[in-house]
Amino acid sequence: MAKPPQPSRRGATRQQRQAGKTKNPWRTGQRFDIKLYLRQHQAFLKESLGRLVGHPLASIMTILVIAISLSLPGGLFVLLKNVQSVTDQWEQQSVISLYLFPNQDDTQALSLSHQLSSRADVASVEYISKEEGLRYFEQSSGYEEIMSTLPENPLPIVLKVIPKAAVDLTTLPALQELRAHLQSLPQVEHAELDAEWLQRLATILDFGQRFVYAISALLVFAVLLIVGNTIRTAVESRRDEVLVMKLVGATNSYIRRPFLYMGFWFGVLGGVFATLCIILLTLWVSAPAEQLIELYHAEFELQSFNAVEIIICLTISALIGVIGSWIAVSRHIRDIELQ
Repeated sequence: MAKPPQPSRRGATRQQRQAGKTKNPWRTGQRFDIKLYLRQHQAFLKESLGRLVGHPLASIMTILVIAISLSLPGGLFVLLKNVQSVTDQWEQQSVISLYLFPNQDDTQALSLSHQLSSRADVASVEYISKEEGLRYFEQSSGYEEIMSTLPENPLPIVLKVIPKAAVDLTTLPALQELRAHLQSLPQVEHAELDAEWLQRLATILDFGQRFVYAISALLVFAVLLIVGNTIRTAVESRRDEVLVMKLVGATNSYIRRPFLYMGFWFGVLGGVFATLCIILLTLWVSAPAEQLIELYHAEFELQSFNAVEIIICLTISALIGVIGSWIAVSRHIRDIELQ
C-alpha cells in the first residue's frame, strides 16, 4: 500500500506557526491561568540558571567579560560624581580686582571706591594704594633691593570688589557680567575676575560627562554583541530541540523564553561583578584620595555606588542581557523557520 505523502518540514513549520498565533497556552477554557503562567516562568528561570551552572568555565568567562565592559563606564561615572562633589565644596567669595589707570590719584580712587560700595550687588570694596601694593610685592617676591632702585612706584592703585554672591557654577554668568560692567568704567584699565577658573572647570566637567556617555554607549553595544553571540551559540546547540518544539506547535515566545532568561542571568551576574569591582576599587583608592584633598584644606569623603545606583546598574545590565538575547534568538528562530 502506498504511503500517503508526508508534509515537508517547512510546510509543517508554517502550519504550526499559524496555529501558535491563535492558540494561547495559558488559558484554561476561557480564563487566563496566572498560576500556570508564573510556574512556567519560574521553571524557565531555574532551568536557564542551571544551564549556566552546568557550563561553569564558559559562563564565568562570559560574565567576567560583561563585568569588565560595564565596570569601565561605571567607574568613570563614580569618578565624575566625586569630582563634582569636590567642586560643590569650592564655593568661596569671589573677588574682582580693578587695576586703575596710572593717572588716577588717591582722591579719585577713593571716590570710585565709595561709588562701587553703594551698589546692591557689591558687598564691599577694599582699597589698595600704590604704596601698599609695592610693600606686598616686595615681601612676596623678595626683590626689595631691586624695587628700591626704581625711580618711581610702577604699580597702579587696585580696588578689590567683593560681590555679594558666592562664586559657583550658577552665579558665574552674573559675576562675569559685573566684571564686564566694571571694565567699562573710564577709571579702570583692567578688571580681573579670579573665578574664571570655575568656567574652565565646568567646561572640563561637561566634556567628561559627554565622554562617559559616549564610552558607555559603545560598551553597552559591546555587551549586546557578547550576549547575542553567547545566546546564538546556545540556540545552535539546541537547534534540534527548537525544531521539535516548532513541530509540536510551540509559539515563538515560548521557545524564546528560556534564552531570554539566560541573557537575564548573564546581565544580572555581570552587573553584580561590575558593581563589586567598582566598590572594591573605590575602597582601594579612598585613603590616598582623601589625603590629597586634605592638602587643599577641604572636607571630602570618597563616594561610590549608593543603593539606588546599584539597583539602576543591575536593572540596566539585566535589560542589556535580555535585549541582546531577544535579538539573537528572534533572528535564529526566523532562520530556522525559513529552512
